[in-house]
Amino acid sequence: MRILLMPLSVLTCLAIASALPVFAADPKSPPRILEAPQFLRLHRDKDGGPVALETAIVRYSRRQNQPKQPVHVDLVAAVHIGEREYFSTLNKLFETYDAVLYELVAPPNARIPQPGGRPSGAIGTAQQGLTKLLGLQFQLDQIDYKPQNFVHADLSPRQFSAAMQRRGESWWTMFSKLMQESMDRANGAEKKNSPDLSFGDLFGIVFGSNRELRMKRLLAEQFSDMEVLTSAFGGKDGSSLITDRNAAALSVLNLELQKGERSLAIFYGAAHMHDFDQRLRKEFNLEPIEAVWLEAWNLRDPAQQPK
Repeated sequence: MRILLMPLSVLTCLAIASALPVFAADPKSPPRILEAPQFLRLHRDKDGGPVALETAIVRYSRRQNQPKQPVHVDLVAAVHIGEREYFSTLNKLFETYDAVLYELVAPPNARIPQPGGRPSGAIGTAQQGLTKLLGLQFQLDQIDYKPQNFVHADLSPRQFSAAMQRRGESWWTMFSKLMQESMDRANGAEKKNSPDLSFGDLFGIVFGSNRELRMKRLLAEQFSDMEVLTSAFGGKDGSSLITDRNAAALSVLNLELQKGERSLAIFYGAAHMHDFDQRLRKEFNLEPIEAVWLEAWNLRDPAQQPK
């Protein structure tokens, strides 16, 4: 049985705090609406050096004037490879929800791959290769998908293939679209925010010390800019990779809300989140009111840390 985890922000995760994130909004005061929430960021120190790649959990709640029962939906942005502590924290967090809607292009009722199993397909092979290159962990090896509150909320392989066919897409056309968007941004006004890979960077990665940290920092710089992915696969026309899979997830969300669930999480890759944000506002009358950040990749240099 073939199962594919579709990567989005294809590679980034890091060491996370051991304590669970806490939403601190005062229930007695009107929530402050987040106009444009972020879902992935590169945290820097006061000198501009990279400290951590972080993912967000953004809470959405009903508007104040809606006379319905309280409900909140948390968008849990993910990177699919990360520090072991990152996934451990997520596992503890997921125990607190009525339902956790998760992404996995797989047949209905498919078995989740067992930790340590051989990867399926080119994407899985590439992801596991990156975990070794970066000294990180693979999501499917670390997240516990067995709890009863986990709910599959994605397309099946057959549905995903049909969606690609309807749009005239293929893996090659999607890759080409991503590469074109990356080149356009590299040659445009955004170039100043995307550092180029110099010969010195490459030499350091290949021959220098602490190659894992060098590579993590380089990739974190590149992948912290979600605009490349959202521009390539979102927008007016959308894509099967984001738009159609998100639609499937929100159909499941609607069913869970009808069942009476009031505390829900949507656990998807960070590149999906802008589209989810727009749809939760328009289709569910939910507004983002608070965000907390989790450390996914630890980018600190151990040699520079106080002993």
